Amino acid sequence: MTDDLPLAVRLIAPTRIVTADVREALRRGEEPFSRIMAARAEVPDGGALVVRAIFEPAPLYRVMERHGFGHHTEALAPDDWRIWFHPPLIVLDVREMEPPEPMAHTLAALETLPLNGTLLQVNARVPHLLLPHLEERGFTHELREPSPGLVHLLVRRVATA
Repeated sequence: MTDDLPLAVRLIAPTRIVTADVREALRRGEEPFSRIMAARAEVPDGGALVVRAIFEPAPLYRVMERHGFGHHTEALAPDDWRIWFHPPLIVLDVREMEPPEPMAHTLAALETLPLNGTLLQVNARVPHLLLPHLEERGFTHELREPSPGLVHLLVRRVATA
C-alpha cells in the first residue's frame, strides 16, 4: 500500500482485504450489487473491501456506510475506479500524557467506537495495564512497534455472533 492512502486503509493487513472486481460485469451490462454485497460479507472484522468499477459508484457509499464502512475513492483512469470501504478509525495520541491519563482517555474513546471500528492509540510504550481491560470489555487488539519508542495499539470493536 502507498502513503497516498488514508491511515484507516494503511493500517489494514493485506490478508484482511477482500476485492470485488466488477468492471467486466458492468461492461456486459450486468448488475453487480449482489456480488459486491457477497464480497462485503466475506470481509473479516477490521478488514476492508476493495471494489473495482468502471465509474464512481456514489450510491454505494450510503449503502456501505449503513454497514459501518467509510470509503476512499481513487480514479485510476476514466473507466477504472478503486474504492476502499474500510472500518471507521479514531486516532488517539497519548504519548505526552502521564499515567493514568492514557488509559482513561482510551477507555472513554472506546465508548464511542462504532461496531467494526478501530481505535489507534499512539503511545511511547506498550500499555500493559490497559490490555486486560480491553479483553474484559470484549475488544480485540493488536500491538505494532513501527520504531523504537513508538507503539501503535489497534483496538477493534467487533460484532458478536
